[in-house]
Amino acid sequence: MMMNSQEEKSRLLIVEDDADIRELLKHFLKEFVDEIVEAEDGAAALQYVKSKEFDTILSDIEMPNMNGLKFLAYVRSLGHMTPFVVLTAHGDHSRALEALSLGAFDFITKDSKRKFVIESVCSAIKIGREMKSSKNDPVQSNHLRKIYTDMSKSSEMRLRKIIDQMSN
Repeated sequence: MMMNSQEEKSRLLIVEDDADIRELLKHFLKEFVDEIVEAEDGAAALQYVKSKEFDTILSDIEMPNMNGLKFLAYVRSLGHMTPFVVLTAHGDHSRALEALSLGAFDFITKDSKRKFVIESVCSAIKIGREMKSSKNDPVQSNHLRKIYTDMSKSSEMRLRKIIDQMSN
């Protein structure tokens, strides 16, 4: 997914307190993103969000200092519509649902297969790049926000199905 020189580089922020998981995610995604910035918690990530624009944010939910849900809410309060992919421990579905209701784009569990991580982050980056490039076009911008909301809802429906299957 390398861009030609006139286009802005794609930029991903990975927010995860476990250095090994951060390294693994970076390894999975480095060939699909031009620039990857890492932060060990929401508080550290905020400093990056205030100074740079990202196409996507991949964030753990459970972290010290500022968890992923507070971080997501704060980013939204700044008016940033950056697509958020939340990373959750296996089985932590209520937190993932909460993140989706706050406007997260998608969720992946920490034990997800590499292919699924890449697909989720790449589709979030695609939407994030389109949203960034259409900022000055209200019609296009509204259209993309609707697509984003619909995709977020389908992630929520997928998660609710998983929860239903587990409770049956």
